[in-house]
Amino acid sequence: MVAAVALCNLWLPAFVPPPAGQSLRHGVHMSTAVGAAAVLGAATEAFALPTYLPTYDKIDDAATKLSAASYPFLKEIDWTSPVYGSLPNANPVKVLAAINSALVMGASMDSAALKAGVMAHAKAIGHVDSRGMIPLPDYTEINAAIGHMVASVPEGQVIDVFNAFSDVVKKEEVGAYMKSLVNSGDAEAAYQAFWEFKNVVAAAQR
Repeated sequence: MVAAVALCNLWLPAFVPPPAGQSLRHGVHMSTAVGAAAVLGAATEAFALPTYLPTYDKIDDAATKLSAASYPFLKEIDWTSPVYGSLPNANPVKVLAAINSALVMGASMDSAALKAGVMAHAKAIGHVDSRGMIPLPDYTEINAAIGHMVASVPEGQVIDVFNAFSDVVKKEEVGAYMKSLVNSGDAEAAYQAFWEFKNVVAAAQR
């Protein structure tokens, strides 16, 4: 969870600004989910839809594009860094509130989509290498599953989760620092792909 919180802040305005014409309110709220997906890393095989996911749709297609575009960025992250094992100066009460908001959102998710997300993560964990990375197909399955999970809950709940975790790890403390550790061009390409993925998921959101 700590790594997810840290990565969430990579997508905040302090990291790179929203693409031209994009609204902050209608874009950033997806970052918590996608940040969680990014925690597990990537590699280079073709995406294959697992049997426990629903019929391939626009979210899956967008997840494939996001995963391919963000892979170079993910490879540059040191997933073994102790920064992902702690939240310096975090307020325990705010951390608990953030976890609670995530649990509330999870309880509202479509059960089939939630199961697909759990299975995708469980499969990926079995493929983590010594650098904390996983194959691209696993990463893509995770992004697709999370897209369906987020699309199955009200927008307001997703925004609540984003706001809660933003209050735990401040963008001004994390965003610029995390960006300094990777190639700026790769980070911005991943961010642009994320916004495109967000638009597809938001269009399908109930």
